[in-house]
Amino acid sequence: MEDPFDIVILAAGKGTRMRSSRPKVLHLLCGLPLLAYPLRLARNLTSREPIVVVSHGKDEIRETFASWPARFVDQGEPLGTGHAVLAARSALSAPRFFVLPGDVPLVPPQALQTLWARHREKQALASFLTLELFPPPPYGRVIRDEGGRPKKIVEAPEASSEELAIRELNAGIWLLENHPAVWEALAQLAPENRKREYYLTDLVALLYPRVEAVLWPNPEDLTGVNDRVDLARLESLLRERILTEWMREGVTLVDPHAVYPSPDARVSPDTLIFPGTFLLGQTEIGPRCQIGPYSYLVDAKVSEGARVWFSVVEAGEIGPMAQIGPYAHLRAGAKVGARARVGNFVEVKASRIGEGAKALHLAYIGDAEVGARANIGAGAITCNFQPGKAEKFRTEIGAGAFIGSNACLIAPIRIGEGAVVGAGSVVTEDVPPYALALARSPQVVKPGWARPKEE
Repeated sequence: MEDPFDIVILAAGKGTRMRSSRPKVLHLLCGLPLLAYPLRLARNLTSREPIVVVSHGKDEIRETFASWPARFVDQGEPLGTGHAVLAARSALSAPRFFVLPGDVPLVPPQALQTLWARHREKQALASFLTLELFPPPPYGRVIRDEGGRPKKIVEAPEASSEELAIRELNAGIWLLENHPAVWEALAQLAPENRKREYYLTDLVALLYPRVEAVLWPNPEDLTGVNDRVDLARLESLLRERILTEWMREGVTLVDPHAVYPSPDARVSPDTLIFPGTFLLGQTEIGPRCQIGPYSYLVDAKVSEGARVWFSVVEAGEIGPMAQIGPYAHLRAGAKVGARARVGNFVEVKASRIGEGAKALHLAYIGDAEVGARANIGAGAITCNFQPGKAEKFRTEIGAGAFIGSNACLIAPIRIGEGAVVGAGSVVTEDVPPYALALARSPQVVKPGWARPKEE
Protein backbone atom coordinates (compact mmCIF):
# COMPACT_ATOMS: atom_id res chain seq x y z
CA MET A 1 0.00 0.00 0.00
CA GLU A 2 2.46 2.58 -1.22
CA ASP A 3 -0.01 5.19 -2.40
CA PRO A 4 -1.14 7.69 0.26
CA PHE A 5 -4.42 6.94 2.00
CA ASP A 6 -6.40 8.20 4.94
CA ILE A 7 -8.05 6.18 7.68
CA VAL A 8 -11.41 7.15 9.15
CA ILE A 9 -12.41 5.51 12.44
CA LEU A 10 -16.07 5.61 13.45
CA ALA A 11 -16.33 6.15 17.20
CA ALA A 12 -19.59 8.08 17.56
CA GLY A 13 -21.99 5.28 18.51
CA LYS A 14 -23.74 5.26 21.88
CA GLY A 15 -23.33 1.52 22.36
CA THR A 16 -26.71 1.17 24.07
CA ARG A 17 -26.35 -2.59 24.38
CA MET A 18 -23.33 -2.09 26.64
CA ARG A 19 -25.71 -0.66 29.28
CA SER A 20 -23.12 1.88 30.29
CA SER A 21 -22.70 5.64 30.66
CA ARG A 22 -19.17 5.23 29.30
CA PRO A 23 -18.69 5.45 25.51
CA LYS A 24 -18.40 1.94 24.09
CA VAL A 25 -15.02 2.61 22.50
CA LEU A 26 -13.55 3.34 25.94
CA HIS A 27 -14.40 -0.06 27.42
CA LEU A 28 -11.23 -2.05 28.04
CA LEU A 29 -9.98 -5.07 26.13
CA CYS A 30 -6.80 -6.60 27.58
CA GLY A 31 -6.12 -3.35 29.39
CA LEU A 32 -6.60 -1.01 26.40
CA PRO A 33 -9.70 0.93 25.32
CA LEU A 34 -11.40 -0.55 22.27
CA LEU A 35 -10.60 2.54 20.22
CA ALA A 36 -6.88 1.97 20.84
CA TYR A 37 -6.94 -1.05 18.55
CA PRO A 38 -7.95 0.64 15.27
CA LEU A 39 -5.68 3.54 16.21
CA ARG A 40 -2.77 1.12 16.63
CA LEU A 41 -3.63 -0.50 13.32
CA ALA A 42 -3.65 2.90 11.62
CA ARG A 43 -0.29 3.77 13.17
CA ASN A 44 1.21 0.56 11.78
CA LEU A 45 -0.09 1.19 8.24
CA THR A 46 0.51 4.87 7.59
CA SER A 47 2.24 7.94 8.96
CA ARG A 48 -0.87 10.04 8.29
CA GLU A 49 -3.00 10.87 11.31
CA PRO A 50 -6.23 8.86 11.46
CA ILE A 51 -9.50 10.76 11.50
CA VAL A 52 -11.74 9.79 14.43
CA VAL A 53 -15.43 10.64 14.14
CA VAL A 54 -16.95 11.20 17.59
CA SER A 55 -20.26 12.29 19.09
CA HIS A 56 -21.49 10.60 22.27
CA GLY A 57 -18.87 11.03 25.00
CA LYS A 58 -16.62 13.03 22.66
CA ASP A 59 -14.90 14.99 25.42
CA GLU A 60 -14.04 11.84 27.37
CA ILE A 61 -12.76 10.16 24.22
CA ARG A 62 -10.62 13.17 23.28
CA GLU A 63 -9.18 13.33 26.79
CA THR A 64 -8.38 9.61 26.86
CA PHE A 65 -6.52 9.80 23.55
CA ALA A 66 -5.07 13.30 23.90
CA SER A 67 -1.53 11.99 23.49
CA TRP A 68 -2.33 9.87 20.43
CA PRO A 69 -1.74 11.18 16.89
CA ALA A 70 -5.31 11.59 15.69
CA ARG A 71 -7.68 14.22 14.34
CA PHE A 72 -11.10 14.27 15.93
CA VAL A 73 -14.18 15.23 13.94
CA ASP A 74 -17.48 15.93 15.70
CA GLN A 75 -20.36 14.24 13.92
CA GLY A 76 -22.92 16.15 15.92
CA GLU A 77 -26.10 14.15 16.29
CA PRO A 78 -25.15 10.62 15.20
CA LEU A 79 -27.40 9.74 12.28
CA GLY A 80 -25.71 6.57 11.07
CA THR A 81 -22.50 5.37 9.47
CA GLY A 82 -23.11 7.13 6.17
CA HIS A 83 -23.64 10.41 7.99
CA ALA A 84 -20.41 9.81 9.96
CA VAL A 85 -18.35 9.40 6.77
CA LEU A 86 -19.86 12.60 5.37
CA ALA A 87 -18.83 14.38 8.58
CA ALA A 88 -15.21 13.38 7.94
CA ARG A 89 -15.09 14.67 4.37
CA SER A 90 -13.40 17.99 5.10
CA ALA A 91 -10.56 16.21 6.93
CA LEU A 92 -9.75 13.90 4.01
CA SER A 93 -6.99 14.71 1.53
CA ALA A 94 -5.66 11.37 0.20
CA PRO A 95 -7.05 9.85 -3.03
CA ARG A 96 -8.72 7.02 -1.09
CA PHE A 97 -9.49 6.12 2.50
CA PHE A 98 -10.30 3.19 4.76
CA VAL A 99 -13.30 3.29 7.08
CA LEU A 100 -12.85 1.26 10.28
CA PRO A 101 -15.36 0.70 13.10
CA GLY A 102 -14.08 1.79 16.49
CA ASP A 103 -15.46 -1.36 18.10
CA VAL A 104 -13.80 -4.05 15.93
CA PRO A 105 -10.45 -4.56 17.70
CA LEU A 106 -8.77 -7.59 16.13
CA VAL A 107 -8.44 -6.54 12.48
CA PRO A 108 -5.04 -7.68 11.15
CA PRO A 109 -3.06 -5.49 8.73
CA GLN A 110 -3.19 -8.33 6.20
CA ALA A 111 -6.96 -7.97 5.92
CA LEU A 112 -6.67 -4.32 4.86
CA GLN A 113 -3.80 -5.13 2.53
CA THR A 114 -5.91 -7.81 0.83
CA LEU A 115 -8.82 -5.40 0.50
CA TRP A 116 -6.49 -2.78 -0.93
CA ALA A 117 -5.11 -5.17 -3.56
CA ARG A 118 -8.57 -6.24 -4.76
CA HIS A 119 -9.85 -2.67 -4.78
CA ARG A 120 -6.93 -1.45 -6.89
CA GLU A 121 -7.00 -4.46 -9.20
CA LYS A 122 -10.69 -4.02 -10.01
CA GLN A 123 -10.53 -0.20 -10.00
CA ALA A 124 -13.51 -0.12 -7.67
CA LEU A 125 -15.07 2.96 -6.16
CA ALA A 126 -16.00 1.10 -2.99
CA SER A 127 -14.79 -2.18 -1.51
CA PHE A 128 -15.55 -3.85 1.80
CA LEU A 129 -14.63 -6.92 3.84
CA THR A 130 -17.10 -9.69 4.60
CA LEU A 131 -17.18 -12.68 6.93
CA GLU A 132 -19.21 -15.79 7.59
CA LEU A 133 -20.41 -16.67 11.09
CA PHE A 134 -22.88 -19.25 12.34
CA PRO A 135 -25.19 -18.52 13.92
CA PRO A 136 -24.96 -15.12 12.23
CA PRO A 137 -25.07 -12.00 14.40
CA PRO A 138 -27.35 -9.11 13.38
CA TYR A 139 -24.99 -7.84 10.66
CA GLY A 140 -25.94 -6.74 7.16
CA ARG A 141 -26.35 -9.53 4.59
CA VAL A 142 -24.35 -9.28 1.37
CA ILE A 143 -26.43 -9.82 -1.78
CA ARG A 144 -24.38 -10.74 -4.87
CA ASP A 145 -25.43 -10.87 -8.53
CA GLU A 146 -25.11 -13.91 -10.80
CA GLY A 147 -21.49 -13.10 -11.49
CA GLY A 148 -20.62 -12.89 -7.78
CA ARG A 149 -20.32 -9.11 -7.59
CA PRO A 150 -22.00 -7.47 -4.58
CA LYS A 151 -25.04 -5.49 -5.61
CA LYS A 152 -26.48 -4.48 -2.23
CA ILE A 153 -26.28 -4.97 1.53
CA VAL A 154 -29.48 -5.52 3.47
CA GLU A 155 -29.30 -4.66 7.15
CA ALA A 156 -30.67 -7.33 9.46
CA PRO A 157 -33.74 -5.34 10.67
CA GLU A 158 -34.85 -4.81 7.05
CA ALA A 159 -33.96 -8.29 5.76
CA SER A 160 -36.49 -10.90 4.70
CA SER A 161 -36.33 -14.46 6.02
CA GLU A 162 -34.63 -15.54 2.79
CA GLU A 163 -32.07 -12.75 3.10
CA LEU A 164 -31.44 -13.56 6.76
CA ALA A 165 -30.47 -17.07 5.68
CA ILE A 166 -27.49 -15.66 3.75
CA ARG A 167 -24.24 -16.51 5.52
CA GLU A 168 -22.02 -13.74 4.11
CA LEU A 169 -22.05 -10.69 6.37
CA ASN A 170 -20.77 -7.14 6.07
CA ALA A 171 -17.84 -6.51 8.45
CA GLY A 172 -18.17 -2.72 8.31
CA ILE A 173 -14.61 -2.25 7.03
CA TRP A 174 -14.42 -0.22 3.82
CA LEU A 175 -12.02 1.21 1.29
CA LEU A 176 -13.52 4.17 -0.59
CA GLU A 177 -12.23 6.41 -3.32
CA ASN A 178 -12.08 10.10 -2.48
CA HIS A 179 -13.96 10.69 -5.72
CA PRO A 180 -16.94 12.88 -6.67
CA ALA A 181 -18.99 9.80 -7.60
CA VAL A 182 -18.62 8.44 -4.07
CA TRP A 183 -19.58 11.72 -2.44
CA GLU A 184 -22.55 12.12 -4.78
CA ALA A 185 -23.72 8.65 -3.79
CA LEU A 186 -23.24 9.43 -0.09
CA ALA A 187 -25.32 12.58 -0.57
CA GLN A 188 -28.14 10.40 -1.95
CA LEU A 189 -28.39 8.25 1.17
CA ALA A 190 -31.81 8.44 2.79
CA PRO A 191 -32.96 7.33 6.26
CA GLU A 192 -35.60 5.01 4.85
CA ASN A 193 -35.18 2.23 7.38
CA ARG A 194 -36.36 1.23 10.83
CA LYS A 195 -33.60 3.14 12.59
CA ARG A 196 -34.12 6.27 10.47
CA GLU A 197 -30.37 6.43 9.88
CA TYR A 198 -28.11 7.06 6.89
CA TYR A 199 -26.59 3.63 6.26
CA LEU A 200 -23.15 3.49 4.67
CA THR A 201 -24.17 0.04 3.41
CA ASP A 202 -26.66 1.62 0.98
CA LEU A 203 -23.60 2.85 -0.92
CA VAL A 204 -23.23 -0.59 -2.51
CA ALA A 205 -26.47 -0.38 -4.46
CA LEU A 206 -25.80 3.23 -5.47
CA LEU A 207 -22.29 2.48 -6.80
CA TYR A 208 -22.98 -0.98 -8.27
CA PRO A 209 -21.28 -2.43 -10.30
CA ARG A 210 -18.08 -0.57 -9.32
CA VAL A 211 -18.06 -2.33 -5.96
CA GLU A 212 -15.98 -5.21 -4.61
CA ALA A 213 -16.37 -7.45 -1.55
CA VAL A 214 -13.59 -9.60 -0.10
CA LEU A 215 -14.50 -12.56 2.12
CA TRP A 216 -11.95 -12.79 4.94
CA PRO A 217 -11.29 -16.43 5.91
CA ASN A 218 -10.91 -15.86 9.68
CA PRO A 219 -14.19 -14.34 10.92
CA GLU A 220 -12.89 -13.83 14.46
CA ASP A 221 -10.59 -11.09 13.13
CA LEU A 222 -13.56 -9.00 12.01
CA THR A 223 -15.94 -9.57 14.91
CA GLY A 224 -17.17 -6.45 16.68
CA VAL A 225 -18.26 -5.64 20.21
CA ASN A 226 -21.96 -5.01 20.65
CA ASP A 227 -22.33 -5.87 24.33
CA ARG A 228 -20.32 -7.05 27.31
CA VAL A 229 -20.71 -10.67 26.28
CA ASP A 230 -18.88 -9.85 23.02
CA LEU A 231 -16.28 -7.92 25.00
CA ALA A 232 -15.54 -10.88 27.26
CA ARG A 233 -15.41 -13.29 24.33
CA LEU A 234 -12.94 -11.14 22.37
CA GLU A 235 -10.84 -10.60 25.49
CA SER A 236 -10.55 -14.37 25.86
CA LEU A 237 -9.65 -14.72 22.18
CA LEU A 238 -6.99 -12.00 22.24
CA ARG A 239 -5.50 -13.33 25.47
CA GLU A 240 -5.21 -16.77 23.90
CA ARG A 241 -3.43 -15.36 20.85
CA ILE A 242 -0.94 -13.36 22.91
CA LEU A 243 -0.19 -16.17 25.34
CA THR A 244 0.14 -18.77 22.60
CA GLU A 245 2.80 -16.61 20.96
CA TRP A 246 4.62 -16.24 24.28
CA MET A 247 4.63 -19.98 24.93
CA ARG A 248 5.92 -20.70 21.44
CA GLU A 249 8.75 -18.23 22.12
CA GLY A 250 9.83 -20.07 25.26
CA VAL A 251 7.71 -18.67 28.11
CA THR A 252 6.19 -21.12 30.61
CA LEU A 253 2.64 -20.43 31.79
CA VAL A 254 1.48 -22.64 34.64
CA ASP A 255 -2.15 -21.93 33.72
CA PRO A 256 -2.71 -19.91 30.52
CA HIS A 257 -6.35 -19.39 31.47
CA ALA A 258 -5.29 -17.35 34.52
CA VAL A 259 -2.76 -14.95 32.98
CA TYR A 260 -3.92 -11.55 31.73
CA PRO A 261 -1.64 -9.80 29.22
CA SER A 262 -1.62 -6.52 27.34
CA PRO A 263 -0.87 -6.57 23.60
CA ASP A 264 2.18 -4.38 24.33
CA ALA A 265 3.65 -6.54 27.10
CA ARG A 266 6.82 -8.48 26.27
CA VAL A 267 8.18 -11.57 28.04
CA SER A 268 11.56 -13.19 27.40
CA PRO A 269 12.26 -16.93 27.13
CA ASP A 270 12.61 -19.19 30.17
CA THR A 271 10.46 -16.94 32.31
CA LEU A 272 7.87 -18.71 34.47
CA ILE A 273 4.48 -17.04 34.96
CA PHE A 274 2.14 -18.29 37.66
CA PRO A 275 -1.68 -17.94 37.78
CA GLY A 276 -3.38 -14.69 38.69
CA THR A 277 -0.76 -12.51 36.96
CA PHE A 278 -1.60 -9.31 35.06
CA LEU A 279 1.05 -7.96 32.67
CA LEU A 280 -0.37 -4.72 31.33
CA GLY A 281 0.75 -1.61 29.50
CA GLN A 282 4.35 -1.61 28.26
CA THR A 283 5.52 -4.20 30.75
CA GLU A 284 8.80 -5.92 29.84
CA ILE A 285 9.94 -9.11 31.55
CA GLY A 286 13.50 -10.36 31.08
CA PRO A 287 14.66 -13.98 30.81
CA ARG A 288 14.53 -16.50 33.65
CA CYS A 289 12.19 -14.46 35.81
CA GLN A 290 9.40 -15.75 38.04
CA ILE A 291 6.24 -13.64 38.00
CA GLY A 292 3.28 -14.38 40.23
CA PRO A 293 1.23 -15.91 41.54
CA TYR A 294 -1.26 -13.07 41.88
CA SER A 295 0.83 -10.14 40.78
CA TYR A 296 -0.23 -6.98 38.94
CA LEU A 297 2.37 -5.28 36.75
CA VAL A 298 1.67 -2.28 34.55
CA ASP A 299 4.40 -0.45 32.58
CA ALA A 300 6.94 -2.39 34.64
CA LYS A 301 10.45 -3.44 33.64
CA VAL A 302 11.79 -6.61 35.23
CA SER A 303 15.37 -7.69 34.59
CA GLU A 304 16.85 -11.16 34.23
CA GLY A 305 16.30 -13.63 37.04
CA ALA A 306 14.10 -11.37 39.17
CA ARG A 307 11.12 -12.64 41.12
CA VAL A 308 7.81 -10.83 41.75
CA TRP A 309 5.10 -12.62 43.71
CA PHE A 310 1.81 -11.49 45.28
CA SER A 311 2.74 -7.86 44.53
CA VAL A 312 1.86 -4.72 42.56
CA VAL A 313 4.37 -2.94 40.32
CA GLU A 314 3.27 0.30 38.65
CA ALA A 315 5.85 1.83 36.31
CA GLY A 316 8.64 0.42 38.44
CA GLU A 317 12.00 -1.06 37.42
CA ILE A 318 13.39 -4.22 38.98
CA GLY A 319 17.03 -5.18 38.62
CA PRO A 320 18.59 -8.58 37.96
CA MET A 321 17.97 -11.27 40.60
CA ALA A 322 15.96 -8.88 42.76
CA GLN A 323 13.05 -10.22 44.81
CA ILE A 324 9.78 -8.38 45.23
CA GLY A 325 7.07 -9.58 47.59
CA PRO A 326 5.01 -11.03 48.88
CA TYR A 327 2.55 -8.13 49.14
CA ALA A 328 4.91 -5.35 48.11
CA HIS A 329 3.86 -2.25 46.16
CA LEU A 330 6.23 -0.48 43.78
CA ARG A 331 4.81 2.80 42.54
CA ALA A 332 5.92 5.10 39.73
CA GLY A 333 9.62 5.89 39.79
CA ALA A 334 10.61 2.94 41.96
CA LYS A 335 13.92 1.42 40.85
CA VAL A 336 15.13 -1.67 42.65
CA GLY A 337 18.75 -2.65 42.12
CA ALA A 338 20.30 -6.04 41.45
CA ARG A 339 19.77 -8.65 44.19
CA ALA A 340 17.83 -6.21 46.33
CA ARG A 341 14.83 -7.45 48.30
CA VAL A 342 11.57 -5.64 48.90
CA GLY A 343 9.27 -7.71 51.05
CA ASN A 344 6.03 -7.95 52.95
CA PHE A 345 3.88 -4.82 52.90
CA VAL A 346 6.68 -2.53 51.77
CA GLU A 347 5.76 0.43 49.56
CA VAL A 348 8.35 2.16 47.36
CA LYS A 349 7.66 5.34 45.41
CA ALA A 350 10.01 7.54 43.34
CA SER A 351 13.00 5.92 45.00
CA ARG A 352 16.13 4.02 44.04
CA ILE A 353 16.97 0.92 46.06
CA GLY A 354 20.65 0.06 45.72
CA GLU A 355 22.19 -3.29 44.87
CA GLY A 356 21.71 -5.85 47.61
CA ALA A 357 19.69 -3.51 49.81
CA LYS A 358 16.85 -4.92 51.90
CA ALA A 359 13.47 -3.65 53.06
CA LEU A 360 11.78 -6.83 54.16
CA HIS A 361 8.62 -5.78 55.96
CA LEU A 362 6.20 -2.98 56.76
CA ALA A 363 8.17 -0.01 55.45
CA TYR A 364 7.48 3.07 53.33
CA ILE A 365 10.29 4.39 51.13
CA GLY A 366 9.31 7.49 49.20
CA ASP A 367 11.46 10.01 47.32
CA ALA A 368 14.60 8.37 48.57
CA GLU A 369 18.01 7.10 47.51
CA VAL A 370 18.90 3.91 49.35
CA GLY A 371 22.52 2.82 49.01
CA ALA A 372 23.83 -0.64 48.28
CA ARG A 373 23.46 -3.22 51.09
CA ALA A 374 21.44 -0.85 53.27
CA ASN A 375 18.91 -2.50 55.57
CA ILE A 376 15.54 -0.87 56.25
CA GLY A 377 13.86 -2.25 59.37
CA ALA A 378 10.21 -3.09 59.94
CA GLY A 379 7.95 -0.07 60.28
CA ALA A 380 10.58 2.41 59.11
CA ILE A 381 9.35 5.27 56.94
CA THR A 382 10.69 8.26 55.05
CA CYS A 383 8.60 11.31 55.84
CA ASN A 384 8.81 13.26 52.60
CA PHE A 385 5.75 15.46 52.70
CA GLN A 386 4.98 18.62 54.63
CA PRO A 387 1.50 20.18 54.60
CA GLY A 388 1.38 23.32 52.51
CA LYS A 389 4.51 22.39 50.54
CA ALA A 390 4.09 21.38 46.91
CA GLU A 391 7.47 19.69 46.59
CA LYS A 392 8.42 16.32 48.04
CA PHE A 393 11.68 16.30 50.03
CA ARG A 394 14.40 13.71 49.44
CA THR A 395 15.97 11.20 51.80
CA GLU A 396 19.45 9.79 51.22
CA ILE A 397 20.51 6.59 52.94
CA GLY A 398 24.14 5.63 52.43
CA ALA A 399 25.57 2.26 51.48
CA GLY A 400 25.47 -0.31 54.26
CA ALA A 401 23.38 1.89 56.58
CA PHE A 402 20.97 0.26 59.02
CA ILE A 403 17.60 1.87 59.75
CA GLY A 404 16.02 0.40 62.86
CA SER A 405 12.42 -0.67 63.25
CA ASN A 406 9.79 2.07 63.48
CA ALA A 407 12.28 4.81 62.68
CA CYS A 408 10.99 7.98 61.02
CA LEU A 409 13.38 9.88 58.75
CA ILE A 410 12.14 13.46 58.34
CA ALA A 411 13.22 14.70 54.91
CA PRO A 412 15.26 16.42 53.67
CA ILE A 413 17.82 14.29 55.42
CA ARG A 414 21.01 12.32 54.75
CA ILE A 415 22.02 9.15 56.57
CA GLY A 416 25.69 8.50 55.97
CA GLU A 417 27.39 5.33 54.79
CA GLY A 418 27.38 2.59 57.41
CA ALA A 419 25.38 4.71 59.88
CA VAL A 420 22.88 3.15 62.31
CA VAL A 421 19.55 4.68 63.26
CA GLY A 422 18.17 3.19 66.45
CA ALA A 423 14.73 1.61 66.54
CA GLY A 424 11.87 4.00 67.26
CA SER A 425 13.94 7.12 66.48
CA VAL A 426 12.51 10.22 64.86
CA VAL A 427 15.51 11.63 63.01
CA THR A 428 15.42 15.24 61.82
CA GLU A 429 19.12 15.97 61.24
CA ASP A 430 21.77 14.40 59.03
CA VAL A 431 23.65 11.41 60.47
CA PRO A 432 27.41 11.18 59.69
CA PRO A 433 28.90 8.00 58.25
CA TYR A 434 29.26 5.10 60.74
CA ALA A 435 27.55 7.08 63.50
CA LEU A 436 24.73 5.89 65.75
CA ALA A 437 21.65 8.11 65.88
CA LEU A 438 19.13 7.82 68.73
CA ALA A 439 16.20 10.18 68.95
CA ARG A 440 13.67 8.89 71.42
CA SER A 441 12.51 9.67 74.93
CA PRO A 442 14.22 7.81 77.79
CA GLN A 443 12.25 4.93 79.25
CA VAL A 444 10.57 5.63 82.56
CA VAL A 445 9.52 2.73 84.84
CA LYS A 446 7.21 3.35 87.81
CA PRO A 447 7.02 0.25 89.99
CA GLY A 448 3.54 -0.75 91.11
CA TRP A 449 1.85 1.96 89.04
CA ALA A 450 -0.58 -0.50 87.43
CA ARG A 451 -1.37 -2.49 90.58
CA PRO A 452 -5.11 -2.49 91.41
CA LYS A 453 -5.96 -0.25 94.33
CA GLU A 454 -7.50 -1.77 97.43
CA GLU A 455 -11.05 -0.70 98.18
